[in-house]
Amino acid sequence: MRKIQLSIDEIKAREFSILTEFDTFCINNKLTYFLCGGTLLGCIRHKGFIPWDDDIDVFMPRADYEKFFAITSQTPIKENLITRTYRAPRNRIPYPFIKLIDSSTEVVEQGKATKKKNGIWIDVLPIDVLPQDDAENEQIYYTMHALRKKLFFALTEISLANSKNVFTYLAKKVKQCFAKRRIYSLCRQMDMLSQSFNKQDTGFQGCLLWGLYGKGERCKSNIFTVTKGVFENREFSIPAGYDSYLRGIYGNYMELPPMEKRVSHSITAYKLI
Repeated sequence: MRKIQLSIDEIKAREFSILTEFDTFCINNKLTYFLCGGTLLGCIRHKGFIPWDDDIDVFMPRADYEKFFAITSQTPIKENLITRTYRAPRNRIPYPFIKLIDSSTEVVEQGKATKKKNGIWIDVLPIDVLPQDDAENEQIYYTMHALRKKLFFALTEISLANSKNVFTYLAKKVKQCFAKRRIYSLCRQMDMLSQSFNKQDTGFQGCLLWGLYGKGERCKSNIFTVTKGVFENREFSIPAGYDSYLRGIYGNYMELPPMEKRVSHSITAYKLI
């Protein structure tokens, strides 16, 4: 099999194609989703990709997320679009959430220790119930951050270049060897933690499972009704209360960040032929 390297514009085109297939699938199966994170920010501020960004994120209410996983685990959206997560028996990867992956491509991520090959993807995350109490909300995000830090350590490539000396390098390698043995149980722990409040009606929801933006991800539940936003000349579902959500994670989200923070992810992608 030959590989042809893709440009950043070609990577974005592939990601956009996955998103359009995902959107169509959700419409046909009456599943709710929303653009989220930097993808939603790009939709509102740029009407498409943030110029220096190169990934796509969506989230779904937990019930719809589980339905999506159940359906696509049995019958993929398309032959080349594979639902992968730590729970997928035939398509297992060391992440606690779903990656919808184009198997006709291959991606090399700089700094990753895992040797599992993935293709170009979009991230699909669940929306769960969050605590009403501010201190409790802060604590649960702190706990998730600590678990995510352990997972990052297990997945990050360790080299002499990112170690103080050879002894530190060897100590890290040994520690990582043990960390990798429990990587899937760690993913499960994160997934279960994110569902801690789902039997309650607190009036608040958000994405805890990955929770990169911390406690600011929590929103009042009523923001999660569907409206439409334009992303790359096509309409997709976004939260009606997008302003509250974006302010919670970015603050003044319409203000461009300084040049030194306008960085993309470090991936190299190939088309498989």
